[in-house]
Amino acid sequence: MYINFKCLLSVLSAVLLLSLIVPVFSFEPSGGVLMLDGADDYAILPFAEHGYIFPRNTDEFTVEVWFYPKSEPEPGTPNIILSQQVRFSLKPDNCAVPLGGRDEVCSSGAAYLEGAAAHGVIVTDTAIKKDQWNYLAIIFKESTTYLAYNDQILRGAKWDIMNIVAGDLRLPEGFKNFCVGGYAEDLLIPKAYFHGEIDAIRFSDIARYDLPAEVGTSPFEAPHRFSSDKHTLALWDFNDTEGADRFEDTSGNGYTLIGVNGAATSRPLAVNPRNTSITTTWGQIKSEAF
Repeated sequence: MYINFKCLLSVLSAVLLLSLIVPVFSFEPSGGVLMLDGADDYAILPFAEHGYIFPRNTDEFTVEVWFYPKSEPEPGTPNIILSQQVRFSLKPDNCAVPLGGRDEVCSSGAAYLEGAAAHGVIVTDTAIKKDQWNYLAIIFKESTTYLAYNDQILRGAKWDIMNIVAGDLRLPEGFKNFCVGGYAEDLLIPKAYFHGEIDAIRFSDIARYDLPAEVGTSPFEAPHRFSSDKHTLALWDFNDTEGADRFEDTSGNGYTLIGVNGAATSRPLAVNPRNTSITTTWGQIKSEAF
């Protein structure tokens, strides 16, 4: 049988090129970001002034964030991305899921919940990528917790004994502050600051997105931009003036975050043209389309 090897080579080259430009999970910020050095800076919404973001008896919610980790936490001290009634962190050890290699780090999502007869914390771990933008969300509805991470969503089992967000945290007073990038300095705990960039954080009093019906992991399409609507309780997009240390809540609900120890807004990481591949270029085009 006669084979045109030149034609075959052209077909194989075309297939390889298509495999390189298949859309991959990627994200680029559209404006400013919160820069955190991992040493001692963070942002705070004082509890004494604002109370909790979620009011008592909130029975469904979504908390979501876009973040870029620049380093791993030190052993024994998880890095806090944000914390109050819901907490996101990076874990240096004791991860509940296996990591796929040196390019991954353990991320943890936790929600403080309560019901008529129980009070506790639901914690879910997952692996996220280092040195790239990552999406993380905790979604709660009908006594069921979901953890969305990049292009996947994990549904837990329904647990009827805890059906609302905790109206009061049974923790030391300092933990009741809403903090981004670490904890307030008056806490007598090891410091655990986050090193990286945060593009946006949104709190909603509804369970957003199409949620899987079955327990386990399903595909998920992360939103590239957060907008404010009637269900938005707080939204920080960090598009404030560069160098600002007051971060406006664009939901209009007045939850202005205060930068501490140098936490400020800046422009996001620039793409290094020397390291730009076809897949990176496609990611930029894809993100600009949203």
